Amino acid sequence: MNSTRRQFLRTTAVGSSSLLLQPMLQRFQLEAAGIERSKMPHRFVFVMKSSGIIPERLEPPTLKPAIADKSFIVNESLAQHALPATLKPLEPFKDQVAIVQGLSGKMCRPGHSSWFGAMGVYKTGGEHNSGVLLRATADAELARLFPSPFQHVGLALRGKVMSKEIEGTLYPGITAVAPGRELPFQASPDIAYQQLFGSVLSADARAQLQYDLKSNLLDFMVRDIGNLNQSLPANEREKMGHYLSAFEELKLRRQRLASMSDQIRNSAPEYSERFSAKQNTIRQQAHIDLTAAALISGITNVVTLRLDNISTSYAQLGLSEKTVHGIGHKETCNGKSPEEARDIIRLHHMELLADLAAQLKAVPEADGTLLDNTSIIYLSDSGNEHHGNLSEWPYVVIGGNGGRLNIAGRYLQYPSYGNDGHRTIGNWWTTWLNAFGNPIDHYGNLDLTLQKNGMSQTGPLEHLLA
Repeated sequence: MNSTRRQFLRTTAVGSSSLLLQPMLQRFQLEAAGIERSKMPHRFVFVMKSSGIIPERLEPPTLKPAIADKSFIVNESLAQHALPATLKPLEPFKDQVAIVQGLSGKMCRPGHSSWFGAMGVYKTGGEHNSGVLLRATADAELARLFPSPFQHVGLALRGKVMSKEIEGTLYPGITAVAPGRELPFQASPDIAYQQLFGSVLSADARAQLQYDLKSNLLDFMVRDIGNLNQSLPANEREKMGHYLSAFEELKLRRQRLASMSDQIRNSAPEYSERFSAKQNTIRQQAHIDLTAAALISGITNVVTLRLDNISTSYAQLGLSEKTVHGIGHKETCNGKSPEEARDIIRLHHMELLADLAAQLKAVPEADGTLLDNTSIIYLSDSGNEHHGNLSEWPYVVIGGNGGRLNIAGRYLQYPSYGNDGHRTIGNWWTTWLNAFGNPIDHYGNLDLTLQKNGMSQTGPLEHLLA
């Protein structure tokens, strides 16, 4: 990229609009300067399913003999191996697919859901109660490293693990942005569309007027709270200061979005009936489209997607007789065995993720594509089973990971629980945080049984770090 463009971008960045255009300008400046991929802003999509991921169903058939012995580490290229049948939609992206097996999470709650523990690495909650928000979960910690107008977007098909809620703002109990503070998730694709893109896409004069009135109201509130704060006692000023910060951040977000209007308008999906559909599979596709558009437009760098819960029915896939809960309890469904029903659902999930990957791969960025600087992490909040015992916690990762991890195109299997060299999900999330800019010694709680037996379980998975 020539020096004229670099100079122009530098000049623009120090102008009056630099704060508002920061995410977009930073990306363009890095591209213009020829910065390597590892320095580009990174995007994350955390895709949480319910009812566990059966480890054996992720094993490539031609690798089974090599991975039968679970007592040692396996690190194999996927290049010469066909993916398992239900992962076939990912074949076009196989050089950027990682299958990771063998990591345990017994410091978390077993059963239908580990709640915040799945990405927070600690034990909390009960069957219907999500429990204590001990710390920011790993997805929120990673979001903090890559600021954007919408710091962290949560989308959900349903709420808590057994909930039948399907509309509006939900709290599924999987992501904490700080101790005691849960990330809200939007379940309604049509509302999410308006919240993410409506500020610049509405052709309705009444909607635009409503948006302008809300913006003016925010201006008044920020000014009034600031004036009021000066006359309050010190302890009350501190409390009011939190409100002021929240309103100022909301005001700043609206300003940033307004400054990115052209970029958002060019990236937003065309509004259609799928955003107001009630069928689960169509709503899932709508959430995938919203995720892709939000990342491409730059309004966020991190999305956590609650893809289903155990109350979800996949009638559109020919599985109308049972919910995920019944299938998880090994009940037959529409003439299918529980294993066959699980495979049908997993295949559908992989088709959704392949579609997301394709949308991101179609966007050029630096010397590659947006997918090169993205990590799509697919996992379950119950680990390895419907009632997860958490001796193993499988992951499927799609994307180039910004060149910061040595996992793309690999099958990784760690020694099983109790064997020398066994590692945990604490090591896994520590690795991600270390790779992307947080040099934390160890993230999450330790497994007390492993600790008692003198097994090392702190720090990152060093050989995965690029």
